[in-house]
Amino acid sequence: MTTPSDKTLIEAVLAGDKAAYEKLYDLYAPLVRAVCYDYTGNLADAQDLAQDVFMRAYEKLDRLRKRDSFGKWLVGITRHRCGEWRRRKLRSQNNNAGFNEIQATAPKKPDDSRIELLRKMITTLPEKERLALHTFYLQGNSADNVRRIMGLSRSGFYRLLGRARKRLEKLMPGEQENI
Repeated sequence: MTTPSDKTLIEAVLAGDKAAYEKLYDLYAPLVRAVCYDYTGNLADAQDLAQDVFMRAYEKLDRLRKRDSFGKWLVGITRHRCGEWRRRKLRSQNNNAGFNEIQATAPKKPDDSRIELLRKMITTLPEKERLALHTFYLQGNSADNVRRIMGLSRSGFYRLLGRARKRLEKLMPGEQENI
C-alpha cells in the first residue's frame, strides 16, 4: 500500500476531505512535536504548541503554493509559533521576576543527571542536527521520512546524524559508550 503524496492529500483537504488532513497530521505530528519540544523543553507545552501549529496550518493551507513542500512549510510555521511562545514566556518572566525568585529557592525534584546532561548538550547543537536527532531517535521516524521532510539526500541525512553524534561524544566526556 503506497502513501499518497503531500500534494494529493492537500488537494483532498482543500476539496473538503478532513480525513486527508488527519493523514497529514499523522505523518508530521512527531516532527512538529520534536521542534516544539526543542524550544520548550517541556512535553505538555510542546503538545499544546503542536496542536496550535496544526490549527494554523489548516487555516492557511490554501496559501501554500508548493504543495509538495508541506513539511518544510509546516516546520516554518512551527518555528514561528515557537518563537512567539518563547517571547511571550520571556515577557511573563520579566513581569513576574519577584515570584520567580521565590520559586527558585524551592527544592527541585530529583532527576537523572545523565539524561539531563544529554538534554542540555543536545540544545547546544546546531538546529538541523537537533531536529535530526529528535525526529529520528526520539520520535522514531524512519530515516527516509525525516530526510525527505528536511530536504536532504539519504547520504546527507546520515552525515548530519553522524556529525551530531560526534559533537555529543565530545560534549559528554566519559559517556561515549552510552551514546
